[in-house]
Amino acid sequence: MAREPITRGAGVRPFWSFVVLMVFLAAALAAPQSAQASTTCGTSNGHTLCLTVPSGPLTGPTVVKITNVSNKGTVISTWLPAGGSTIRLITKFKPSPETGDYSFVWPTQKYLDASGVLRVQHGSASSTPIDAALTLSNGNATDFQHSPSDWASFLPGPWTALTDPVVAAVGDGAADEPDPNATAASIAAAGPALFLYLGDVYELGTFTENLNHYGASALDGSPGTLWGALAGITQPTVGNHEASHLVDWTDYWHGHPYLLSFTFGGVLFLDLNSSKSFSVGSSQYKFVQNALANAPPCVVAFWHIPVKTSTTSSRLPMWSLLANNGGDIVLEGHSHSMAEYKPLDANLQLGGHMVQLISGAGGHAMGSGITDLGGRLQWTLAKTPGAVYLTLQGAAGGGTATRISWSFQDTHHVVLETGSVTC
Repeated sequence: MAREPITRGAGVRPFWSFVVLMVFLAAALAAPQSAQASTTCGTSNGHTLCLTVPSGPLTGPTVVKITNVSNKGTVISTWLPAGGSTIRLITKFKPSPETGDYSFVWPTQKYLDASGVLRVQHGSASSTPIDAALTLSNGNATDFQHSPSDWASFLPGPWTALTDPVVAAVGDGAADEPDPNATAASIAAAGPALFLYLGDVYELGTFTENLNHYGASALDGSPGTLWGALAGITQPTVGNHEASHLVDWTDYWHGHPYLLSFTFGGVLFLDLNSSKSFSVGSSQYKFVQNALANAPPCVVAFWHIPVKTSTTSSRLPMWSLLANNGGDIVLEGHSHSMAEYKPLDANLQLGGHMVQLISGAGGHAMGSGITDLGGRLQWTLAKTPGAVYLTLQGAAGGGTATRISWSFQDTHHVVLETGSVTC
């Protein structure tokens, strides 16, 4: 199949700038952060781990250096403040491509001041721990230091370019590993006008994982790193992995609500949280019901966990609401692969109009593919990192889209599958 051209949008750095930033981050992480540092080594689950932290009270972003003799497997880092609850900081499944080890930047300003123990373990939280005593000192007596609540400043504005805008979408990638990082870089190189991150920041979407696995955010005034380099054009949705850390997610995204509608290119986009209720009468159901009452021709909804084709799915009421009221495309992640379904009706039966596109091939723990149920699956591909790119046809020059085409592409922008729907 011929490759469709990808329109470059404003505000996205070119690929080589992205690479330069990665090199800069690696140097920053490798550099000593203090004239004095304390190193503690021990054996956990048969692996020798060494933990190095600056001496003295910690303030602001602090490099925590962790080496693992085998440099394989999972390393878990936890903060145990004296007299407080245990706080998981970060789970790293592989060495970071930037540092070559399990080091990370700890944003200590996002945690309350306390003395306690920083603990690292190999394999699981039940393995033998290696502990380092330390103190956080950011003046956070009752609360952490918040990002500004200016998320609305980053909503997409009017599209006036003479070409139809392109919207990229993928989830399940934020883990700071080679494949996810390549996917993020490929999207940045494509230069979409808008990027929809379809959820999951591994492992729990904590403050520390957001910074290290999603990346330093361009919303904070820097160019950003990893997926965070795209933050200025990103509208995120909540994945099941970070659903229990909504405070951390909301702060990273500068107050972004988990339930949102916006219009871009004359298309109504509905950003929903699939870890919360989609039942009839729920707050999300009513929100979408109201948004659809005066919707433009094209309607795209996006959330994390797919409806797929199960009529017993708890997400079926939302699917039915959209299918019966002008919905055209539902974008989802969660299944770590790519898939395009045939047009389905409100009851997930063949012969309808709305198309389900699954774009969960962000690169982390790539899945084995999706099983076809009832002949509803048009196409699927496993074990191939990449994203889907939507073209809002008719939106050029400030117009209103009347048709949406899509193209699934790998990280080299080889086109894997294409399709379209008339709104």
